[in-house]
Amino acid sequence: MPTVEQAKHRFDGMSDNEHVAIAIWCEDDVLGRAKELEIKCSREQSQDILDKMDNKQDCSMGISWDTIDCYLWDLEAEV
Repeated sequence: MPTVEQAKHRFDGMSDNEHVAIAIWCEDDVLGRAKELEIKCSREQSQDILDKMDNKQDCSMGISWDTIDCYLWDLEAEV
């Protein structure tokens, strides 16, 4: 997942008045969900999950809480 600074560059060349749709997921979203599911997840692991979510997302399906759950379950299975 890009940092906030890197994400800003995605808007280079766009008009300030151009309409866009944006969904933002952050480390705290992953960590909070891990806590709810009682799955141990470090900040570094949450960053890895965000990277995978960003790189492998399906534009037809999007990213949802179910997406985060699947990555957390995969993380739990690795232990």
